[in-house]
Amino acid sequence: MKKIIAIAAVVGVGLGVMGSKLLGGEQSSAQDTSSTNKSHVSGLAEDLVKTESITQQEVQEVVAMTGKLSIDSLRLQQLSARVPGRVDRLAMIEGQAVKVGQPIAWIYSPEFISAQNEFLLAKRTAKTLNTDATQDLYEDAKATLEGARNKLRILGVSPADIVALEGRGAASEYLTVVSAINGVVTKRNVDVGGYLNTGDSLGSVADLSSLWFLGNVFESDLPKLKIGQTVDIQVLGLEREQRQGKISFISPTFDPQTHAVSIRVDLPNAKGELKPDMFAKAQVTVGLKKLPVVPRMAVVQDGAQSFVIVKESTGNYRRIPVNVVPGNDNDHLAITTEIGSADQVVVEGGVLVDRSLVNAPKAVGAASTSAGKP
Repeated sequence: MKKIIAIAAVVGVGLGVMGSKLLGGEQSSAQDTSSTNKSHVSGLAEDLVKTESITQQEVQEVVAMTGKLSIDSLRLQQLSARVPGRVDRLAMIEGQAVKVGQPIAWIYSPEFISAQNEFLLAKRTAKTLNTDATQDLYEDAKATLEGARNKLRILGVSPADIVALEGRGAASEYLTVVSAINGVVTKRNVDVGGYLNTGDSLGSVADLSSLWFLGNVFESDLPKLKIGQTVDIQVLGLEREQRQGKISFISPTFDPQTHAVSIRVDLPNAKGELKPDMFAKAQVTVGLKKLPVVPRMAVVQDGAQSFVIVKESTGNYRRIPVNVVPGNDNDHLAITTEIGSADQVVVEGGVLVDRSLVNAPKAVGAASTSAGKP
């Protein structure tokens, strides 16, 4: 009996020692796993991550907006028929540059021919009655002649053409339509042989030496804007050159759906590089504001959201979503959102740190779970 008890005691001690070793091994493994994840993040920060100080600077406060270019409607001429007739000839195509007084269409119109003949008849009558004996009749003839002259003017005949008609003494077959402005043909509404009634449009000519930028701003920014302010504009595709215009109109109403207000800017286009319907970005400098400034490379784009990785005084890293505006030079951006008391920002390795911040807690949690297993 004593031998059996002794053997049982030895077996029990042995099993206890083995259990203790096994348990100690699992705990040690869990601790090693946790330590590995932490050192991985720490090692990444030490070897691959570079930080710089966040500075506070006086930065220009701007109101930003997006929009597109448009034809200045005050520089747009609609070419319309002043008499009914058939278009026998055209010298206008879309995109063609034209000058003031340049003929662009010829219309055959019986009404125009009749008006010329009335003028010539009145001219001859006035000349015949210009005698001492018929002075009273001459005054009436002059009034009739002036009425016939005005009728030709209403039909679109220029003073030079009326003088030419007087010298010629015979009616012209076609009414010549000329451009009233220097510009570009933006639309043609009729082809050769087409018939026009009075008021029908032949097309349009636009002076593109100045365009409009049409943008929208939120109502919260409206008090910062006023007529005459200078606007810096960058046209997509032509970013190499920044252009400037002046605010010429601020809408008195706003869109109830978007709470946006329409802004119109006069934009010079002397070289003709800008085209209507081009998209553009614009900003108006409205003052100075003290903001945190970071190197441009510190701001990481994640889809539509921008963020920075800051290093806290404890040595930990934290990801912060931010909104940014241009800084005082091309290499820096100013942050307009709250970033707390952080004074260091990651400028190299931010994406790697961000991934480590996302993945590290999961790995540590998994290690702690396996440490608790029997």
